[in-house]
Amino acid sequence: MKQVKFFAIDLFAGPGGLGEGFDRAGFNVVVSVDNDLWACETLKTRWLFRLLRKKGEVSTYWSYARGEITKEEIYHNNPEIKEQIEKRVIKETISEKTRENLAIEILERIPSRNNNIVVLLGGPPCQLYSFIGRARYATMKDKYYRDPRRRLFEHYIFFLEKLKPDIFIFENVPGIISAELKRKNVFDILVEEFNKVKYIPVKHPHDGIPQDYILNAADFGVPQLRKRVIIIGYRKGFERKFPDIRDLYYKLSSKNNQFLTVKDAIGDIPELIPGEGNDRWFGYYKNNNSISEYAKTLRNDSDGILNHKARKHMESDRERYRFFIESHLNGNGRVNLKTLIKARPDLVPAHKNLHSFLDRFKVQWRDQPASTITAHIAKDGHYYIHPDVNQCRSFTVREAARCQSFPDNYFFEGPRTEQFKQVGNAVPPLLAEYIAKAIISTISG
Repeated sequence: MKQVKFFAIDLFAGPGGLGEGFDRAGFNVVVSVDNDLWACETLKTRWLFRLLRKKGEVSTYWSYARGEITKEEIYHNNPEIKEQIEKRVIKETISEKTRENLAIEILERIPSRNNNIVVLLGGPPCQLYSFIGRARYATMKDKYYRDPRRRLFEHYIFFLEKLKPDIFIFENVPGIISAELKRKNVFDILVEEFNKVKYIPVKHPHDGIPQDYILNAADFGVPQLRKRVIIIGYRKGFERKFPDIRDLYYKLSSKNNQFLTVKDAIGDIPELIPGEGNDRWFGYYKNNNSISEYAKTLRNDSDGILNHKARKHMESDRERYRFFIESHLNGNGRVNLKTLIKARPDLVPAHKNLHSFLDRFKVQWRDQPASTITAHIAKDGHYYIHPDVNQCRSFTVREAARCQSFPDNYFFEGPRTEQFKQVGNAVPPLLAEYIAKAIISTISG
């Protein structure tokens, strides 16, 4: 029997977390689609790395990362690489106006189905389904129902029907389990729509109640408490050739006995004070004996550290950071704004709704997994305070990326705010890789 080859299409790709995991597992990610300029630039740069490495010229990539050469110069010397990248990354807003032509364009990139397995990946933007997003809309119901992002999953269903992949991966926030659309549960609507286009969601071993589809990235070796709904489905009839696909979730049931921690993730990254570092190339690795196995893995194929620059902070914020870090280190346990109000009223921020967000300032402790890295990190770093009181600052892009399991050679393009947004919106590549390997082992037997 001819060897099976695996291909993936990545919709709503962001900076490529899902695609990166599937690529590392052995999939050929034929195309990634997103509407964000800087996310697409990051996707292109990632392909630049992959293609130059395959060509044996990865040193050229690092010259680009250090700012010694431009992409245009690389493309001039390697026109075939430019052509490949332009085929693999599509910047487009998915809408009713664009999706027909986009489907045609994607179909041209999918290889013939002879012994090839094609997987559709996608996580339609999910802020409206998050618990915080819905809380913000609680007093603006009309605005919530008019927001076009609420029905982006319908575009995903459209591409399922048009592209006819063998398998799909649908990723979203846990809030989609309890979200409603016209008084009907969104999760139930999704399952119905999958069935209408002849796709069968894989049943969970616990009989498939919606909550069972929530996976925690920390269970799969990611040093972060990040829960996401992962629905995996297959085209009707696919199970006749590959019956084990119906038991795929069993392969995703193995749990790590012990979670990795913030120390595992960033313990070897150079110290910074606010304002120090570089948004592009920070520098080569220094000798460091205390490198975790996790960090060693992320250092593979990397010359050094990228995207490691600390935000500047107002001195009042640094004083608050210092208070929270020292209070915890002095044995006061969990501290939040209530603690600050009682102990240091002079440091209480002049914010509305202080009691609604008591964890507005949150230290990421060395001996625990990180909190969920979200796109809000682009606005301020108060929820991602570095545990070292001497640095007294929030996470850098690279530290957030480490907690998301991105390798050190992954370069995030754009201004730092855009880099943070990309990292916060991404699926952890390690979680994606775990899912991809489960698919390959199920199909390959």
